[in-house]
Amino acid sequence: MKKVLIIIAALCLLASGVWFGLAAASKSTLAAWFEARQADGWLVSHDPIEVKGFPLSLNATIPNLELADPETGWLWSGPAILIDQALLSAGDISVTWPSAHVFATPEARFDIASAQFQSNLQLEPTRNLAVSGAATQLRDLTLQRANDAAWQASLDAATITFTRLQNEDQTYDLNAAIEGLSLPQGLRARLDPAGVMPTIFEQSSLDATLTFDRPWDLEALEQARPQFTAIQIDEASAIWGDMVLRASGAVTVDAQGIAEGDLALRAENWRAMLDMALRARVISQDLYQMLDGGLGLFAQLSGQPENLDIILRFSGGAVFAGPIPIGPAPRLILR
Repeated sequence: MKKVLIIIAALCLLASGVWFGLAAASKSTLAAWFEARQADGWLVSHDPIEVKGFPLSLNATIPNLELADPETGWLWSGPAILIDQALLSAGDISVTWPSAHVFATPEARFDIASAQFQSNLQLEPTRNLAVSGAATQLRDLTLQRANDAAWQASLDAATITFTRLQNEDQTYDLNAAIEGLSLPQGLRARLDPAGVMPTIFEQSSLDATLTFDRPWDLEALEQARPQFTAIQIDEASAIWGDMVLRASGAVTVDAQGIAEGDLALRAENWRAMLDMALRARVISQDLYQMLDGGLGLFAQLSGQPENLDIILRFSGGAVFAGPIPIGPAPRLILR
């Protein structure tokens, strides 16, 4: 029995030594990564990193973190970010975002608040931390634009997954389900000035397959984002009151972010959508009249004039609704 106790004590000491060694290595790795970003010209600020979780996990807390990339104009700051890693599974990482944090792009700065903001990542340590899977859960989230009290969006819940296809380094399945999405008050007032529509979108979803010019790995954060080369939408849908919009199709994307391909749309109560686009100044009065006449003819021919089934064609940098040119196509560039 004495020998058994000695062996158990030795194993405990060995396990403790391993954990403390890995904890020190984890803290050192994080600190070195932040120092490398500073050397690249980033703004980096944080309080001392703490690592806990003995004996089965490594739970790193980075207090008062602020990261800003001057090249892209992105900024993130929050009171603390928690990174949890199972000791026996180096590639499985859980990130808990703070209940209140700030995210900024070159266009705007946003305050984010949520009851839950959790991301679970499956990374490949031997391949520059390439993402093989990611899942994010959101609950009771609000997005407030800085210096604009009328601009606030919110959602009740959302689940977003991003999974690399087997045997494909640069192609990923994206699935998103959003419940209780509420648009900013100013935009909602332009779309629905009479206030007859529900305040929230009942449900929105997206199932798509995305191909990029390179994998999503650590380089995507440190240097530049991978860019689209192809997008296949199996199904995208949004329901707002009596308006339902569904889409599917596929496009290729060139190096300038210009799409080529077709997108099939089904719009239920489509004229209400067209009216909203006009009120929101998405389309001009002239284009509204042209679309109303042309699309109305398509809808009449289908036998259901309140619903519209049509193909959006992306070609030569422009978008066409059937034979009707709508305008220039948006450039699909990730900053």
